[in-house]
Amino acid sequence: MVRLALGFVLAVLARAQPTVELGGGLATTWLVGDNPARTPIISRDTAQRTLGAGFAGIQPGAAVQLLHPFATDWRVGIGVEQTYFEGLQRFRLRTLNIYLRYTQTVTTLAALLEYVLLSFPLARGYVFVGVEPRWSSISRGHYVYEQVDTRQGRVVERLDTLISKPPEPVFRFGLVGRCGLGGELTELWHFRATVGFGVLNLLGRRPERGELLTPVRLEERNESYAPVVVVALMLYYRFRIP
Repeated sequence: MVRLALGFVLAVLARAQPTVELGGGLATTWLVGDNPARTPIISRDTAQRTLGAGFAGIQPGAAVQLLHPFATDWRVGIGVEQTYFEGLQRFRLRTLNIYLRYTQTVTTLAALLEYVLLSFPLARGYVFVGVEPRWSSISRGHYVYEQVDTRQGRVVERLDTLISKPPEPVFRFGLVGRCGLGGELTELWHFRATVGFGVLNLLGRRPERGELLTPVRLEERNESYAPVVVVALMLYYRFRIP
């Protein structure tokens, strides 16, 4: 699927006008719904029998994209995005502070197809929609448990572990739909702001692994869908291919 997407993009680039837009910027991801990765790492609720990931908030990331306007209202391209998931938690006891941290990195290769719905003269702005088939690689998790003596300010116990839930490696196919607003800053520079909704693991789920983004398999019998909201702020430079 990845080879087909890249082949399609390269074929379009070869036949279209020699103008491309190279951009980069911030790309955040927010897990939504009831995916178990959003639960606390350790819950005070005794009904939670396995470790969560604590990925309940907005997760930061970065993206690079190469776009090509192959028609008046159409763009096609490729993009690479990396999201840094981090869950943090702290427990305050009488003489101890317990700190928990769980991290994972998701690296995504996306094929981009966009259509301009509306153009307006102010700053040569435009509104567009797009669809992104995405291929994601999920790293091993990194779990840190630390106890700190509050009276002496020293670490009493520390557990630093790389988590590898079988089977490895972990790759998933997903799909994201976006809408956005763009405009020119100068003749060669322009910006875009987008928001989208999709699923990280639309295809390729493996129930024997358990959940996709949690540390351990204990009590996990399937792999739930991981719906995400994605937001990006990007800056692009337009240039011609010789």
